Amino acid sequence: MPAEKMTPSGLSLEYWTKQLTQMEMPAFAHTARIIAGEASHRESSASRLAKLILQDPSMTIRLLKMANSTFFNPMRKNINTVTRAIVLLGFKTVRSMCMSIAIMDTMLEDRNKEPIMREFADSFHAAIQSRTIAAQRKDKSPEEVFIATLLLHLGKFSFWTFANKIDKDAMHRLQQTLSSTDEDTADPETQALGFSFRELSAALNDEWHLSSLLDAVLSGKENADPRVHSVSLAHEIVQTARNGWNSPQMKQLIKRLAETLYMPVDSVEKVLQKNAECASTTLAKLGAKNLSMHIATPDREHHETQAGSSAKHDSIPAANNPESFPKPDRALQLQILSDIIQLIEQKPDINLLLEMVLEGLHRGVGMDRALFALMSPDKRRLKAKYTIGWDHRLLSQSFHFELGARPLNIFDVALSKQASLWIQHDNKNPLAELVNDAIRKILGDTPFFVMAIAVKGKPIGLFYADRRPSKRQLDEESFSSFQLFCKQATLCLNQLKNSKR
Repeated sequence: MPAEKMTPSGLSLEYWTKQLTQMEMPAFAHTARIIAGEASHRESSASRLAKLILQDPSMTIRLLKMANSTFFNPMRKNINTVTRAIVLLGFKTVRSMCMSIAIMDTMLEDRNKEPIMREFADSFHAAIQSRTIAAQRKDKSPEEVFIATLLLHLGKFSFWTFANKIDKDAMHRLQQTLSSTDEDTADPETQALGFSFRELSAALNDEWHLSSLLDAVLSGKENADPRVHSVSLAHEIVQTARNGWNSPQMKQLIKRLAETLYMPVDSVEKVLQKNAECASTTLAKLGAKNLSMHIATPDREHHETQAGSSAKHDSIPAANNPESFPKPDRALQLQILSDIIQLIEQKPDINLLLEMVLEGLHRGVGMDRALFALMSPDKRRLKAKYTIGWDHRLLSQSFHFELGARPLNIFDVALSKQASLWIQHDNKNPLAELVNDAIRKILGDTPFFVMAIAVKGKPIGLFYADRRPSKRQLDEESFSSFQLFCKQATLCLNQLKNSKR
């Protein structure tokens, strides 16, 4: 944590950092930590990342749009599931895509966002450019360069988005300073606030453990490190492009970049222009068309002060929109089942496999929510391990039942008989009597599917799925699809078990 540095209003840099972390941006901080790969093992991180994405329908949709773009998926392989995106594009690539979506959602949630619209568009554009530069330099992880470039102005984004909630006087003071000082004035924010946006970026990066490369960039190492140089070059490209792609400044920069990357000048120019167009197109596809208009593409004339002032606000899809419950999709089911079979050949992390099955139940079969519950080692308890869909957090916390007590409950029967059951609460279904008060208290009287999973003939847990939030009916086709996914999970788990002998 940075040392106390007092602002003109008496509020320290440390105070701003804590306020942004604890009061204004806790959801983003949590999301960013997961996206940044906080877990020590890659497999665990991949599973957590898949779970994070799938819990947010809005992020899922936009991630898949990015995953099918020519920039991130130049081979144009069809990607329509989150887990397939992770497998085909790689964990780090998907992580960088999710960071873009997460920061865009957070920074644009305030409708008074004009001061940061161009800044974010520039940062996204720069991130696209830096990834290409890093890849050309044979960087060990171009995606890390992408994230560091994207977050370089994190402090500025955060300030302009939340200053009116933390210290309106500070915001007005900075606005006055910016309007009354020359453009060449060094650090106008330090003059008005007592700290620079660069220092706020560094403090937030340190607090949230986002990127060691970003720390190196912000610490002022300049171009001594090629990776740091890639970040600064990308931002220089974006700023220079605002003078025009045919300007003398851009021609000179392209020539210098060609020498750095050992590429022909014409090739560098084509790549940079293509990246600019890709950045603009990607933002538009993500539902942020106004943002895309701020990117200086070769075929667009930009007016610095008018780029979005009279336009409508960007339309960012809302997470967990109750009107967009997943509908059964047979084509998607087949694609996910095929992906599961291909994944098994790679001997994947079991956690990622289970997330893929749950994605199939949720997005393919069209269940509002689904979970995998694991039996305790002593076989006396059943507790949710992975959940997906609406109310998933509440379901994860509450789905915890005792096993083996008399009289037996519906989960005891499913596990002991290794059965697949469709529970309907009516007088014609004797199984409904096994749904005891403890289960009804958590699940209500909603119909549900349940199927036990056994490895080497011994039950280890079960899958559960329902449509309680939407109150939609269950049907034979959905039950058959549910069974198919659960059977596929059983086959895969047993195959993985046998391969470890």
